[in-house]
Amino acid sequence: MSTIKKLINLLEDLGLNVAVIFGQPNITYFTGISRSSGNILIAYNDGYIELLTPVVEYFRVRDVSPPEVSVVPYSRYRLEFNEPLISDLLGYLRGKLSGASRVGIDLEYINYQAFQLIKSLNSNVTDLSRHILDMRAIKDELEIELISNALRISEEALSKAVNELNPKVTELTFAGMLEMYIRSLGADDFAFATIVASGINSAYPHAAPTSKELGVGEPVIIDFGASYRGYSSDITRTLYVGDLPQDIARSIEAVNEALNEAEDAIVPYLKTSEVDSVVRKVLSKYGLHKYFIHSSGHGVGIEVHEPPRIALGSDEVLKPGMVVTVEPGIYIPHRYGVRIEDMVLITNSGRRVLNRLRRMLT
Repeated sequence: MSTIKKLINLLEDLGLNVAVIFGQPNITYFTGISRSSGNILIAYNDGYIELLTPVVEYFRVRDVSPPEVSVVPYSRYRLEFNEPLISDLLGYLRGKLSGASRVGIDLEYINYQAFQLIKSLNSNVTDLSRHILDMRAIKDELEIELISNALRISEEALSKAVNELNPKVTELTFAGMLEMYIRSLGADDFAFATIVASGINSAYPHAAPTSKELGVGEPVIIDFGASYRGYSSDITRTLYVGDLPQDIARSIEAVNEALNEAEDAIVPYLKTSEVDSVVRKVLSKYGLHKYFIHSSGHGVGIEVHEPPRIALGSDEVLKPGMVVTVEPGIYIPHRYGVRIEDMVLITNSGRRVLNRLRRMLT
């Protein structure tokens, strides 16, 4: 419940009477309930916490909620139920907030319910989104452990799946094998849609797996992650079958060097834009910088993309407790792409790479 205390303290600091949290990742953060869907968290400055949940989720959510959280079911249609049931959700929320002069809402995750509620309020509304995202960016020991477990699952799954790598395997088949191992190793879910992109498809940073065979002498970008107890991992490796052409091998060397240099540069309170600059400087040495078309990394936690952004022009700084990715890549249109990605914990004295799996697997 330490995160709930952070939320109550935030209300006090901002002089708010109540907060209404609509973002499901935020609700997971404050309650520990994973696979959150349709829940609404109401936190009062006196410490009372109420969680409104769809009736179909009521028993599951009630059974896993912290004891300090009062769980109340709601339904959008009339039905008989053996517990008190909210049938007019908007009316219930209006009633709860009727005496509040200052209300906080995480507008980053606004949905139609939140929009309707805000339109109907006479209260001053404060956006809590950035405050909560800043909280989530600094991980405690348990969060770091859960993220590390998600990464261990991912790495072991790839270690197993790579044994099936051959030129006749399709991108879809390899993605399926990888995801099977992720599940069998104890993941709750996949952190995001698995990317397996070979040959010409690897030039698309967010390629979807296809029926294309992996082939010989082609790079194969594998970008994937596991979700473990609500926390994500994110890892990318570039594999290949057979011998690579010299230009592709040189590109892998450049991307690997850029990743090494960037990781070595990481220290607490360094601007994230400086890490991005290190990546681009190395790729520029190889004449490949113009093919690097995305940021150099991002925070990871409950969501696979969280603050901070490791990007040019960013004023964010790296702080102890942050877990970030560093993911240099190059994408040459109609030819090929290469990307390698590690996860890094920012410590009080420097940084610790969380990955144990070697980068070159083939």
